[in-house]
Amino acid sequence: MPTPERIYEGGVRFLSALFIVVGIVILAVTISAGGGVLALGTLMGVAFIGVGCGRLWLASRMTS
Repeated sequence: MPTPERIYEGGVRFLSALFIVVGIVILAVTISAGGGVLALGTLMGVAFIGVGCGRLWLASRMTS
Protein backbone atom coordinates (compact mmCIF):
# COMPACT_ATOMS: atom_id res chain seq x y z
CA MET A 1 0.00 0.00 0.00
CA PRO A 2 1.46 3.40 -0.98
CA THR A 3 2.18 5.95 1.71
CA PRO A 4 0.29 9.25 1.80
CA GLU A 5 3.48 11.05 0.74
CA ARG A 6 3.75 8.91 -2.40
CA ILE A 7 0.09 9.55 -3.22
CA TYR A 8 0.64 13.30 -2.78
CA GLU A 9 3.74 13.27 -5.00
CA GLY A 10 1.86 11.36 -7.68
CA GLY A 11 -1.01 13.83 -7.49
CA VAL A 12 1.33 16.79 -7.84
CA ARG A 13 2.99 15.23 -10.87
CA PHE A 14 -0.36 14.35 -12.45
CA LEU A 15 -1.77 17.86 -11.98
CA SER A 16 1.48 19.40 -13.25
CA ALA A 17 1.30 17.31 -16.41
CA LEU A 18 -2.36 18.28 -16.77
CA PHE A 19 -1.43 21.98 -16.56
CA ILE A 20 1.15 21.47 -19.31
CA VAL A 21 -1.35 19.66 -21.56
CA VAL A 22 -4.01 22.34 -21.00
CA GLY A 23 -1.43 25.04 -21.83
CA ILE A 24 -0.50 23.27 -25.07
CA VAL A 25 -4.17 22.96 -26.02
CA ILE A 26 -4.80 26.66 -25.29
CA LEU A 27 -1.80 27.58 -27.44
CA ALA A 28 -2.92 25.33 -30.28
CA VAL A 29 -6.46 26.72 -30.28
CA THR A 30 -5.21 30.30 -30.14
CA ILE A 31 -2.72 29.84 -32.95
CA SER A 32 -5.25 27.99 -35.13
CA ALA A 33 -7.70 30.86 -34.63
CA GLY A 34 -5.09 33.33 -35.84
CA GLY A 35 -3.98 34.73 -32.50
CA GLY A 36 -0.71 36.60 -32.33
CA VAL A 37 2.13 36.62 -29.84
CA LEU A 38 0.35 38.97 -27.43
CA ALA A 39 -3.08 37.35 -27.72
CA LEU A 40 -4.67 36.45 -24.40
CA GLY A 41 -4.76 32.75 -25.31
CA THR A 42 -1.06 32.75 -26.13
CA LEU A 43 -0.18 34.37 -22.83
CA MET A 44 -2.47 32.04 -20.88
CA GLY A 45 -1.07 28.99 -22.66
CA VAL A 46 2.49 29.99 -21.89
CA ALA A 47 1.51 30.71 -18.28
CA PHE A 48 -0.11 27.27 -17.87
CA ILE A 49 2.95 25.56 -19.35
CA GLY A 50 5.22 27.59 -17.09
CA VAL A 51 3.22 26.73 -13.97
CA GLY A 52 3.17 23.04 -14.87
CA CYS A 53 6.91 22.93 -15.55
CA GLY A 54 7.63 24.90 -12.40
CA ARG A 55 5.59 22.54 -10.26
CA LEU A 56 7.34 19.53 -11.78
CA TRP A 57 10.74 21.11 -11.18
CA LEU A 58 9.90 21.97 -7.57
CA ALA A 59 8.51 18.50 -6.95
CA SER A 60 11.70 16.92 -8.26
CA ARG A 61 13.82 19.15 -5.99
CA MET A 62 11.71 18.38 -2.91
CA THR A 63 12.04 14.61 -3.30
CA SER A 64 15.80 14.66 -3.87
